[in-house]
Amino acid sequence: MSVQCVQHPAVSLALGHGLDLPQQAARARAAWVAGRQGRAPLLLVALIWGRRCPNPVHTLGVLLDELFADYACTPEGWSEAQAARQVLAALNLKLFRARREGTAIAQLDVGLLLLCGDQGQFLQAGAIGLLRSREAGLQVLAGREEQSLGGQAELALVQHGLSLDAGETLLLAPQPLFEVADLDAWRGQCGASAPLAAEQLLEPWLQAPGAAVLLRPGATDQAPPVAPAQHWPAVAAAEVGMQVDGWTLLERCRYGPPGRLFRAVAADGRGALLWLADAAADEAFWQREWVLRRSPVRSLPQVLSAREVRRHAFLLFALPGAGARSLEDWCAARGALPAVEALALLVQLLAAVRALQRRGMQGLWLSPRQILRDERGQLLLLPEQAAILPGVTLQALDAEAVPLAPELRRGEAVDGRADQFALAALLYWMLGGRWPEVALPGAPALSHYAPLGERLGDLPAGWDGVLARALAPLPAMRYEALSELQQALEQPLQRRPAPRAGAWLCALWQRWWRRG
Repeated sequence: MSVQCVQHPAVSLALGHGLDLPQQAARARAAWVAGRQGRAPLLLVALIWGRRCPNPVHTLGVLLDELFADYACTPEGWSEAQAARQVLAALNLKLFRARREGTAIAQLDVGLLLLCGDQGQFLQAGAIGLLRSREAGLQVLAGREEQSLGGQAELALVQHGLSLDAGETLLLAPQPLFEVADLDAWRGQCGASAPLAAEQLLEPWLQAPGAAVLLRPGATDQAPPVAPAQHWPAVAAAEVGMQVDGWTLLERCRYGPPGRLFRAVAADGRGALLWLADAAADEAFWQREWVLRRSPVRSLPQVLSAREVRRHAFLLFALPGAGARSLEDWCAARGALPAVEALALLVQLLAAVRALQRRGMQGLWLSPRQILRDERGQLLLLPEQAAILPGVTLQALDAEAVPLAPELRRGEAVDGRADQFALAALLYWMLGGRWPEVALPGAPALSHYAPLGERLGDLPAGWDGVLARALAPLPAMRYEALSELQQALEQPLQRRPAPRAGAWLCALWQRWWRRG
């Protein structure tokens, strides 16, 4: 049994854990974190209970490290509760993806408490409950066994708003502990004329496997400890061998932004792609990271959690598949692609762009250098520049970027049809080996579409018309949705007649006959 106590005029707290079983343990942690948009700091308390979990103590320690590090790097524009919800949603999605790929995952239940003054929020994901001993009686906010993390892509979460009274007692613990405890006796101890200290009230809960946190709100007019201001500068002049917040840069990548994307390794042996920002992290930087965290498609990178709070502006991605190289390099080696192969790549890009659009990220620069293809044909888009991101003003893009929709270069209103234009330009480039004129910087206002069919003999019927529409200089002339573009490209291929039985034998006989 281990107990940790925190005493402050605003709140007194005791947390600890009881027995650990071979594949079951629970751990809790508490820390003062900065408030949002000038609000006062708040106390963030987390309890994680793991079952069917190999090496549970280490696993739960890592998860708590990641949870607090992730919370510190959520967008400033989010409320405290929204930030906590999104951190849990990201953890849930990571576990769901692992389960979908066939990895056995532990059963994890999480409870978060956010306390500031006389207000609090309790977030439940699974079988973590909260007891409140007040003058009016005992309130039980029961956890739910069927809502453990990772069971589905969308987080199953229950959120409770709490109005706190000085002198009340809160207890956070796995739900099964409540079902075997004498709650009336415990409430009597909490309300005694000479109440026990927090650690004394906590100790009975630590006699069984699990963990628990006990809190007593104090004087609401007492300011909590000042949390340090957050600032994440860019890393200047990065070189192989450099250490960045616990990560060692191993080698530069031949894809992505030159000089800013590295293969890296952490002290615990984890490997990752480490993408350095070109400027200090701002709201747009964190909004982009969290768009990616919430977009579970295979053609977008999986964002990794840092296990210590980042002090610099960078992203961490899971390593790509074996043999990954940029689309720029791959197409340079291959030359122009057959229509079916090019469309297969485009469909994967469409899935990535749709996922980003659903999360509010539009007007993308789809550079072939930042699109990877591995040896299995799996595509991975590494997006950075985008005109539209949630919660921030319109972002300026590099005027020399290719491909880019004309409205982005002109600084006009932008919607998802700018991404349709970029995707069509990429398909044109993959098929013909060069960019359409309208996608280039300095293109005339009335650029003319140069048909690919005049240069390519095997272009599917109707594709020139489809591409001409998607590449129209004015957004209103393009397709309404990406699904329409995809359907228009796929229809001619579906109508192609299947080869007749024995056609190969006939062709072989004709070649023999001509020789004769």
